[in-house]
Amino acid sequence: MKNGHWCIPLFYLRLGFLRALNYKSDMKELQVAIEAAKESGKILGKYFRTNLKVERKPDMSPVTIADKESERKIVSVIKKYFPDHNFLGEEFSYKKTKSEFRWIIDPLDMTKNFIRGIPFFSNFIGLERKGKIIAGVISMPAMGILAYAGLGKGTFINGEKAEVSGTNDISEAFMVFGNADKNSLGAYEKHFYNLVNKCAFNRGYGDALGYILLAQGCADIVFDMPKPWDIAPGKIIVEEAGGKVTDFEGKNTIYSGNSIATNGKLHSSAIKILKSRPP
Repeated sequence: MKNGHWCIPLFYLRLGFLRALNYKSDMKELQVAIEAAKESGKILGKYFRTNLKVERKPDMSPVTIADKESERKIVSVIKKYFPDHNFLGEEFSYKKTKSEFRWIIDPLDMTKNFIRGIPFFSNFIGLERKGKIIAGVISMPAMGILAYAGLGKGTFINGEKAEVSGTNDISEAFMVFGNADKNSLGAYEKHFYNLVNKCAFNRGYGDALGYILLAQGCADIVFDMPKPWDIAPGKIIVEEAGGKVTDFEGKNTIYSGNSIATNGKLHSSAIKILKSRPP
């Protein structure tokens, strides 16, 4: 809860989501990203809780027709407005252009949830310019949640301006994470559990809902081991709400393969714990 306001009540999610889809901004790129997220959401909704064929990528992660169709739709919507922009997507490769803009896309984040009929899934759309994320959208269509941010424009969740929490003691912090298995955590397994044990509460909601809850002031820390498309929009959504996102060394990048997002007040403490020698 932030300044007396509860996290998005479930009762109002759908109404707020529909209102947010009509959001108008003076930042055309953000308007286009929201349109693309909306169209992607229709595709994901069509396939959700159906008898999907599941394939395996070279890294053994699952992929479905929903992932592929969603990415194609997102790219096609964006190309209508910005045909010369670059793209980095999870499912397909794209020819490089001379543009300084690059869209970073995860068409279906948390595919495993999607396959099992769990509504905690999303699409991620981020826009990078000269190495800096300048716009981002996370849509969780089955939950009726739409979060978006533009550089210098603030963060909005279902049309309401979002702000991170005021928690300044890590012993009172609420930490969110995605996968906690040895394969996902790799060399950071002990660091992860060291940080978990320093926080008051922890839940494995996953990155999409984690970044949204952090931006909204309902969570305080998000630990992640992401690919660029897993974090690009989450970074600006958290930062425009007053938070901070870096890698475990404190570097301002989405390309390290690890990230820590906080309300800003807890960032140095979290980094110190992650860099310390685990017991």
